[in-house]
Amino acid sequence: MLETATTLLLAVHLLAMNVASAGPLAGAWLRRLSLRDGAANSDLLERGARATFRGSLLGLAIGALVGGAMLLAPSAGMRAALRRFPADAYWFAGAEILFSAACIFGCRKLSRRPKLTWLLAIVAATNLLYHFPPLMAVLGELAADPHWADDETLHRKALIRLWIRPEVMSLWAHFALASMAVGFTAALAVCHRAVRNEAEQVDDRTARRLAGWALGATILQIPVGIWLLLASDEAAQQSMMGESWLATIGLAGGVWVALGVMQSLATIAWGDSDRRQVNRACILLALTVLFMSVTLRVSRRAGVEPPVADKPTVDVAQ
Repeated sequence: MLETATTLLLAVHLLAMNVASAGPLAGAWLRRLSLRDGAANSDLLERGARATFRGSLLGLAIGALVGGAMLLAPSAGMRAALRRFPADAYWFAGAEILFSAACIFGCRKLSRRPKLTWLLAIVAATNLLYHFPPLMAVLGELAADPHWADDETLHRKALIRLWIRPEVMSLWAHFALASMAVGFTAALAVCHRAVRNEAEQVDDRTARRLAGWALGATILQIPVGIWLLLASDEAAQQSMMGESWLATIGLAGGVWVALGVMQSLATIAWGDSDRRQVNRACILLALTVLFMSVTLRVSRRAGVEPPVADKPTVDVAQ
């Protein structure tokens, strides 16, 4: 039961942080379009941009809260992993979250300053994508296997050495691409929800370009996913390739649903941008993240020996 709840929390955390990481970039792009001379439905695009920034702030808040709940879960492995970081690392992480939140809030307020909006959006996105995916990857690996890293205390230099390991770098790249796919698809969905009457509609060119960015990021996840599989240790690879039915179903299901995501995004990019296709893409993206969360958690624990309780000694002299 605890494992199921933790996996669901992981999926929610990843989706929320995906939106928080790439949502500001999509919002800045929508605002830039809204301020162009002769832009069709400029008011709709500006409402979509503000709603995207608001959704990014909400995603950051949910991601931070759910991530904190996962770290505080009753898991001996996670508690041991957390103890290996110095206290100032957590103060720094909190400050980075507040800094990104301030940047996204600034984006939402600067309705007539597209260049400054772009600057703040890029800073917010790169700040989140640089600090948190590798940190959470390291925590996850250590929680599953305390012997994954040799350093007893993970100061910044030791942490950076872990960040450049293939299993962390590949997961980092995979998360960044997933953020682009989820963030731009969410921005498209937000624009459809911002329509107030029958006279308004999302411009086909805008919809095609948003879907095109999301589709490109989704396609790039295929080679990065192969890299992630090859960078995993042998036990994790075997679990995904059939040794663990749960990891195998998670991987196969995630790939299958991702193909449906690509089909929906391609349909939108080719001109069929009705709300039904957009909603389908959003639902399938959420299912993909859920399947991949199952695969990640199960495969990480493959080959890791559970702790064995000390056996009571018997006094043979009695």
